[in-house]
Amino acid sequence: MKCFEFDQLAAYVDGVLSEEEKGHVEKHLEFCPSCRKVVTALEKEDAFLQEAIQSPVLPAGFDDEVLTKLVPYQAKKKRWNWPYQLLTAASIVLAFGVGASFLSDIQKSDTGNSDTPLVQEEKEALYSVEDEGVQLEVTDISASPLKIEIFYRLKPKESVLKDFLKKHNVNHLSQVGDDYQSLPPNGKIVDLNGQELPQSEVSLGSNGWLQNSVVIKPARMDERSLPDTFQAQIEFNDLFMQEGEWNLKIPIDITEAKPLTKSNSYNIGFMYDDFNAGPIEWELSTNAHKLQFYAEYREDKKNQLKEIMNARDNEELTPLIMPELSIVNSTGEELMIDGVNLESHMGESFTFDYEFANRVKGMDVTDNLPRSEALTLKLKGFRLEEPENTQFTVTEGMGETDKNGWTIESVRVEEDTANSKLVSIIGKTNISKLESFIVEVSSDKEWVTEEVINTTVTNEGTFIIQTNMPNSITNYQLDITSVTKWFENEKEIILW
Repeated sequence: MKCFEFDQLAAYVDGVLSEEEKGHVEKHLEFCPSCRKVVTALEKEDAFLQEAIQSPVLPAGFDDEVLTKLVPYQAKKKRWNWPYQLLTAASIVLAFGVGASFLSDIQKSDTGNSDTPLVQEEKEALYSVEDEGVQLEVTDISASPLKIEIFYRLKPKESVLKDFLKKHNVNHLSQVGDDYQSLPPNGKIVDLNGQELPQSEVSLGSNGWLQNSVVIKPARMDERSLPDTFQAQIEFNDLFMQEGEWNLKIPIDITEAKPLTKSNSYNIGFMYDDFNAGPIEWELSTNAHKLQFYAEYREDKKNQLKEIMNARDNEELTPLIMPELSIVNSTGEELMIDGVNLESHMGESFTFDYEFANRVKGMDVTDNLPRSEALTLKLKGFRLEEPENTQFTVTEGMGETDKNGWTIESVRVEEDTANSKLVSIIGKTNISKLESFIVEVSSDKEWVTEEVINTTVTNEGTFIIQTNMPNSITNYQLDITSVTKWFENEKEIILW
């Protein structure tokens, strides 16, 4: 899965993307914690700047009164080093963000627009360690049998921060992603006797650079349950490009969370001509929820897809069945998604493990919904991405031609510039539930660059493929490589 560039994510936060581009970014954010962290950081940075530039309305004539009292200033000739000045200013602002001593810690909600004050009193550190000019302080601990999350803040000395930004040639810490800390940290959980306990994952939380966290997810224990009390050990070896040792041993107590951790299975199945989905496995606790969804192609469809993949001989073009769903509370607010893990079984069946935080947008990342809150699974439907192997050779002025359920009806040409033209290839398909498709457009001239186009399909099955071509080109090769289908199936299931 290819991540978006920083500039693209910044454009998304600024709201300047088209609806189609915005949709692609939001779909990617559901599955990519790294990009979510950058977006969260940008949203919080924007909110911080908005707060900083707000000023009260001054009375009329205030400017004139002040200016009359000013003594004229004789400017000295000085040659400014603008990049350095910008870097210094950015260092000051970022020192606020990472918890410098002259400003309290910045806390912000997930949405970046709640009524929570931007600047709050700095929380007292529960545990702390310092090395190589960087102090790491643990501020909060959230623990359950499903997830242990340790929140921390970093306080680099101003010289360390300035040097780090200069080495990266940037003005903002959010522009370097997670490069200021090792990914992931070393971490483990051990019992009171020092025996290591099984765990499935150690990672950094996706809360943005203003609010860091280490997440340790315990693995299922077959013979015995997770003890009520144990210890989490985390270790960073590199912070702000400083090699050092930041080691912490943190006691964990899940005595109260264990009896509130429940699991259930819902034998609900969804049957279609090409695939089946279900059942649903659900597990919830005080700070996290897990949902497992299973989907599988029917035998005849498996065979059809195998033939297409063998003809394509392209490992990247593999089928995917993906449910579109959300978990909402009693007021209809959606729970935050922590991540989605997909396991594909030879492109024939799929297991999805959804992970949700027990909070909604607007809540602080260290808060959780009460366990008395009602939760409902809202299934919208299933989106299928499948390989396709259909090719056409078309020319201007040609008649209608069809193949494999696809029909090319006509080719229209409009002059674009003195050397190029806009080519519109109009067609239709009788493939059911088709939402869009990927087509590679080329010509019979090797010097013309091949273009990959994502084309939408109307409810009636019609489509238009548009591309710019040199005026000298009249023949075009179309290669339809993959299709996206949408199976709508709205259903609500009460989980808790």
